[in-house]
Amino acid sequence: MEKIKTFQQHELNRIRKNWSNSGLAFEKLGRSSNISDYSDREINEMLLGIYKDSKHLMVDEGYFIDVSKVQKASCTLVDVSYARRIKPDPKSALKLHDIRNFYIEDYFVETTEIFSDKHKHKITGYLKKIGGISLGKGQYNKLYSIPNDFKTFFGNAPADLFYPIQRYINGLFFDDDYRISDFEVISSISISKI
Repeated sequence: MEKIKTFQQHELNRIRKNWSNSGLAFEKLGRSSNISDYSDREINEMLLGIYKDSKHLMVDEGYFIDVSKVQKASCTLVDVSYARRIKPDPKSALKLHDIRNFYIEDYFVETTEIFSDKHKHKITGYLKKIGGISLGKGQYNKLYSIPNDFKTFFGNAPADLFYPIQRYINGLFFDDDYRISDFEVISSISISKI
């Protein structure tokens, strides 16, 4: 089971008592129109924009997409930090085992159908809210930081960059870590598999 951000019990109780002003879309996208039919975990997920029964996710711009229509995911890699004091050759690719952290600007999913006049949908805020990515520090405070824990590749991308999609889209909605496996890293940085 995925570890997601959890709200305090008093916040969940407040939603149950005052559900009409909660902003939750469970009547439209949930499995029941009665808030009492939902567990604490389900209410917690809805507060994060997750409706697993109908496979809907609220993206960063505030509209819902059907995640069963997602065909591809991507992220924008801006920079990396190094595991030790090295000066990489600017003309050659970086070695994956030399990287300590990846610094990401945004994550996206692309759908086969149009939602809110778009095929490409930003999910960076969703991944931050749920705990899938963290804000960078220092000079990277406007980016998101992902540690290079796996030091391996998933296809042509570092596995750590795919992990948020693997766990918080694939795992959460489909119980299949590789349901959406078309993943692209958009970057001018070249990382070598050797």
